[in-house]
Amino acid sequence: MSSYFKKFPEVLYKFGNNETSTRFQNISVYIDILDQIKEYVSFYQNYQIQNSERPDQVSFKLYGTSDHYWTFWLMNDHLREQHWPIANSQLYRRAQEYYPHLSVRTTGTVSLIQLGEDSEPNKPLSRSASFKVGAYVWFEQDKRAGQIVRIDQDLALLHIDFKGTPFPTITDGVLPGINTGSLVTIDEASAKYIIAGNYNFTPTTQYERTTNVQTYRQYDAPHHYEDANGNWVQPSYSEDAPYPFIWSSVDTRKSVSYFERLRETNDELRSIKVIKPDVISQVLTEWNALLTARS
Repeated sequence: MSSYFKKFPEVLYKFGNNETSTRFQNISVYIDILDQIKEYVSFYQNYQIQNSERPDQVSFKLYGTSDHYWTFWLMNDHLREQHWPIANSQLYRRAQEYYPHLSVRTTGTVSLIQLGEDSEPNKPLSRSASFKVGAYVWFEQDKRAGQIVRIDQDLALLHIDFKGTPFPTITDGVLPGINTGSLVTIDEASAKYIIAGNYNFTPTTQYERTTNVQTYRQYDAPHHYEDANGNWVQPSYSEDAPYPFIWSSVDTRKSVSYFERLRETNDELRSIKVIKPDVISQVLTEWNALLTARS
């Protein structure tokens, strides 16, 4: 058991459906002494966690024992709310786990297509009736379907999951309807269209489409864009209807990807407050006294 709980008062507790009670530490007890001292610089100092450094190693380096690692979480809200920073060598794998999908940057507009009739004017992606989280979309260029798991309206990004979704086969230049098997001819000139709708594709079927500007692995997709001063900026809209995004309004070379943002956040976690070595005994003596008073 963690040394953090060793001196907690014990209570009788029933685990699961057990009829008998077991004496166990009352983990609901909270002592706020560390919340108080972290406001006073005379009690703490700043510390930068090194790459691959574990909590017990930092505790031993500072205090000559690995037992005081738990104080780091109580002294630092950002560690409690997130986690101890991971090693740089693990970041790429973590990014693949967190962001396993495909991301598509679009024009930010969609067109309603009525087969056999004229199309309606474009409208913003945010007003689409078909491009919604949970909807399936068809990638004409890749000849496969996926499911929308997230939409970032500010950047006109669709995040698509291909795992477990249907992968229809193109035969003689026609697209099979995913639900019914009916067919519709796809214009080869529309190689970057992404289609969403009911997939019946009968001559009277309506569906919506948007344009694929660029495709990324999700962890490489833009999390945000920055200007020369590091301020977050967003692409602007055209002044003319249908108000597509003007991608030249941001420097896409200075986009910060999800992987880069993960690395930045991980680095931010490395800056922590620690109790000064010359007062750690005094602080923990008071901590234990307060715990004893709760018994």
